[in-house]
Order: sequence, then structure tokens, then C-alpha cells
Amino acid sequence: MRKFYLLLLLFVLMFSCKNETLSEIDDNTTNPSSNYNFGNTAQKNFQGVVLDTNGLPVSGATVTIGTSTATTNLKGSFTFKNVSVKENFAHIKVTKSGYVNASRVLVPTNGINRVNIMMIPATTTSTITSGSTSTVSLPNGTKVKFDGSFKDGNGNAYSGSVSVGVFHLAPSNQYLNELMPGSFLATNSNGNARVMETFGMLHVQLTGSAGQNLQIANGHNAEITVPVDAAQTSSSPATIPLWSYNEDTGMWKEEGSATKIGNAYVGTVSHFSWWNCDAQFEQATMKVTVKNSAGQILPNIKVALKRSSQAYEPYGMTDNTGMVSGIVPAGEVLSLKVYDVCNNVIYANNVGPFPAGVTTTITDITVNPPASTSYMIKGILKTCSNANVSDGYVVLRPPGITNYFQYLSVPVDGNGNFTFNTYLCTTANPQLIYEGFDNTTLQTTNEVTFTATSNNVDLGNIMACNSVNEFISYKIDNQPVVNVLGTFNAQWGGLTTTSPVISAKQLRINSMNPAGPSFYMNQINVLGVVASFTTGHMVEFSGGSITSNNGNLVVDITAFGALGDYIDFTINGTFTDNSGNHTFTATGHVKRDM
Repeated sequence: MRKFYLLLLLFVLMFSCKNETLSEIDDNTTNPSSNYNFGNTAQKNFQGVVLDTNGLPVSGATVTIGTSTATTNLKGSFTFKNVSVKENFAHIKVTKSGYVNASRVLVPTNGINRVNIMMIPATTTSTITSGSTSTVSLPNGTKVKFDGSFKDGNGNAYSGSVSVGVFHLAPSNQYLNELMPGSFLATNSNGNARVMETFGMLHVQLTGSAGQNLQIANGHNAEITVPVDAAQTSSSPATIPLWSYNEDTGMWKEEGSATKIGNAYVGTVSHFSWWNCDAQFEQATMKVTVKNSAGQILPNIKVALKRSSQAYEPYGMTDNTGMVSGIVPAGEVLSLKVYDVCNNVIYANNVGPFPAGVTTTITDITVNPPASTSYMIKGILKTCSNANVSDGYVVLRPPGITNYFQYLSVPVDGNGNFTFNTYLCTTANPQLIYEGFDNTTLQTTNEVTFTATSNNVDLGNIMACNSVNEFISYKIDNQPVVNVLGTFNAQWGGLTTTSPVISAKQLRINSMNPAGPSFYMNQINVLGVVASFTTGHMVEFSGGSITSNNGNLVVDITAFGALGDYIDFTINGTFTDNSGNHTFTATGHVKRDM
């Protein structure tokens, strides 16, 4: 996995005056009623990015907030404006074939809430057989022991092979907040809302021979073993509550406990999704705004907070108004730190203790790093016709950073204006890269490198006039993404067969770069409508191919331009070859030639 320096996420969640139960949030919840105060319905704004575990953008993913949906673009980005959420609870869900369902829960601010999510590939750790005891293990000591009894989605007994996918998420994982579902908000067995400290998480996915989702049979259990991080050995209790994650509600629910045996927690569970070994605490709410010595707000600044005995720091990012807020442990003095983009501490102080169930706004934090590292960068984002972009944003990064999570991002105002107030590691003429996006025209400035010759840089007018170049990216199982670049031939036209006689439409796309890698796709749409098809397909790529006989693919054409414009598509599904069953995903952006 690439080594990125991630910055992200609000601490956890906030209280409000109005008390709503979980059943008012989602009538299908299986969690007990919680005393967490969700607040009234409010209209909030969100901007985010979805990456895979290699740090590459996940395009074509479906993002849902309440009743609103969006699809990630070619760079994995999505935007929501004025969507309905609760004042103190926003649940963002992300799904795409070939990946474990992902989600994020946060307390929305009045600014533009930044949401960064990392999706886990759905892979098979081991294949077992129903009817016999089996143990599936990971090299780090994670184990799941099954008694052999399973059921399908209708509750019927299942017999046959079971593909088991196991993913252990350690608290020391630098991507913890991006990989974990929801937040650290939970409901204990008494119905009380709690903030948690994790000692390890586990996701298990069970799939039948026909690709159907399976569960442990009623009345049966599985034994899980979750290793404890070395840094938490001395602070890990002898027994710890177990919590299961509810994908519908975005909440963790206390279900049983685990016992520490050696350097691992061992417990039994009756179903699978995510499980969490967590200590629980009463909660308070803290809000703070981060500014510089000139009184300017600082967006995209990392703020970390932890208890004195806590091994790892939960952290959050200030929004575009410079604010960060969340649930924190009540009744304790907490260590608060602010970090710059180089992960240097630029502010440290103790805060609290905070009373349980009370929202506390602490005095604005003023950070004062060396003046030479403080930069203000501004400009105006324009369309190709020189009009101000009213709906768009600009990202900024140093040349050495390629991780989208770490990009600084600010929205433009109604007149295209944008301003970055930030701190940089280099003090003498640092190089920077900006890119502006127009959400209305779906055009970009492309990445532009410039040198900050002073601490106040006016970029002037920057023009979003470019479409993304042609490309196709595909991925098999958990292998690295293959990027096919260069020239493509994309044709859409009539097709007539004689046996049987069919008059239909055919979409054919193939790469034209002889140096490779290669890609060829042929789709027959018997309905004559470009949308989504599951039959008549052929996909060939460097070293392999998928046809209707050996694969189950869904091809979605998400954009279909006129001649000379672009065709955007995604492919998701499975196929079988001599080495077994595989998942296949692809994303394409090619210019239409016919």
C-alpha cells in the first residue's frame, strides 16, 4: 500500500436540544432506542472523495445521504448541496460492486462538510464448506471459527461452499478513520449513547457458491479472535464490550463481550458485518474554530484530541469556516493538538474536563507558526467564456503529495473567488499545484504548477476549460489498477444478425496503443438504448478475457456524447477462468468516433 499522509474526519458527533430516538431516524433499525439527540432536520452541504486502499480514486460509486444520491466522478469526488440531514447526525453511505459497503457519520457544520472515505475491496480470504467446523485466519493472528451452519438471505439453511472475506482494522492503522464505518458513536445495552475507544475492528463477509450473501444460521455462533496492538497491551482491559455495526442506522450496538486471552480478544457473535472491541465513555460535545494570528479562519487543518492514557489520537479536519466539532469523553482533561500540512505540531494545550451531555464551545484556537510558513493564495475561477464560476471548488497541494485526501480544498463563492490560508513546510519560494473544477460544466483547469514567490499570492483568473483525457482503468480482485492510456476507437452503430434475425445497436471500444496494456469491449444492446446491459458482452484485456459464457458483468453507460464528445462507462461483476472466480471493475472515459 502506498504511504500517504492522511488528514481527516470530525472527532465523532454532537448533541442538540431536541431528543429523537433511532426509530425516528430509521424505522427499520434493530438497535434499541438511544438517548442520543439527533436534532431537527436541517439542510447541509457536503463535499468528499472516495479512494480505494491503494489510494486511487473510486469512480462510479453511489453515494447516498438520506434520500439524495450522487455518483463519484473520475477522480472519486462527489458534492451535495442543501441535502436534508439531522442537525447533529449525517449518515453518508457509499456502495460499489467489488467493494465492501462504506459509510461515514459526522455532525454537520454550517459550512461545507468534507467527507473522505476509503473503500475495502471485497476479496476472499478462504473458502470453507458448510456442515463442518472451520477456522479462517489472517497472518496477524485474526481468526474466525465457524461451526458449519449457515443461512441465506431468506433464512433458509444453506449447504455448499462458503467464500469468507476477513478484514482486520487495527487502531494503529493510519487510515483508521477513513476505513471504519460510521463513527465512534454507539448505543450500549442500556440504550445510552456512548463515545468509544477501539481496540480493534473486524469485518467478515460470507458468500455462497451462487454469489448470494450468507449469514450464520439462527441459534448458532462463530468465535472471533481480534489481536490487540502492542501499544495498547498495557491499557487493554481483561474483558471488553463487543459492538456490531448497523449499516441502516450508522450506529454501533453493544452485543456481548470479549475476553482477553494472551494478546488478543476472543468472543462469540451470532451474525456478521463489522464488529468492534471498544471501551465506552460518557460523552460531552466540544466545538472550536482555528484561526491564524491575523484572525483568518483556517480550513482543512488537522485537530487531534485524546485522553491521557489513550494510545492513538482521534482527529478531525476543520471545515471551510475553520470549525471542527464532535463528541469527546466527558469528565476528563484532554490533550488537544493542531498539526500543519507537514504533520508538525503547531499548537498544543489541555482542554476540559467537559460536563456530560453538554455542548461546550471553547475559545478560538490561534496558531502561530513562523510567519515565513504562512501563505495566503487567492484567485478567481472562470469558465471558458470568461464568466465567474458560481458552483465549483479549487484544490491545492505541494508537488510531492499525490493523495487526494490531503489536498486542501475550498469552494468558490458566487463570483468565483477563492482563498487559501495555509501553512507550508518550505519557507523559500515553495512550488505548489492547483486545480479548479466547475461543477456545472464538469470542466477543469487541469493541474497547474506555480511558485509562491511571496507569502501573499494572487493567481488572478484561472480558467476551467479542459475535459479529462481519454483513459480506461480496470482492476481484477485485489490486484493493482491497470491504466490504459493513449488513443481509443469508440463506435456506436447498427448490428444485424441472420440467425436469429436481430437488428440491434452495438457499442465497441478498443485501445489503439500497440505498446499496451490493451483493452477491448464489445456490447450488444438489443433494446437499442444506451443505458445498462447485462448480456451480449465481451471484454478483453491484457492477459485475459470475459465473455457472456464465463462472466456476469453489468455495463453502465453514464454519459453518451455526440460524435467527438465523450462516452463514460463503468463495468462491475465477476468472471471465471482457469484460476477460479474473480471480481472485475472498470471505468472508462473515451471520445466517441462513430
